[in-house]
Amino acid sequence: MNRLLFLPMAALTLAVGYVGFQLGQPVTETDIITRYAARYVSEAPAGAAMTDCLATPGVGDVRLTVICAHPGGDSFVYPAGPRGGLIRDTGGPDT
Repeated sequence: MNRLLFLPMAALTLAVGYVGFQLGQPVTETDIITRYAARYVSEAPAGAAMTDCLATPGVGDVRLTVICAHPGGDSFVYPAGPRGGLIRDTGGPDT
C-alpha cells in the first residue's frame, strides 16, 4: 500500500492534537481581568479606562470578580467562572 496515503491522516491527527492542547490550557487571571476591563470600557459612559478595574477572589463557582468603578460613580461587576466565562450578567452599572 502506498505510504503517501497516510500523510494526510497524520497531518490531521497532529492538527487536531495541537488544537486540543491549546483549548486545554488554563486561562490566567490576567486574561480574565483584561477581558472584562475591555468590556467595561466598551459598555461604560465616556471617561472609562481599563485602569478603573480590579479583581477580587471569587466564592463558590466564581473564580474572580472583576469590579470596575467609573469616575462618574457607577460600578460594573463581572463575576467570572473557572474558565473565565461570565457567570451572570449583572445588567449594567450597580448604583
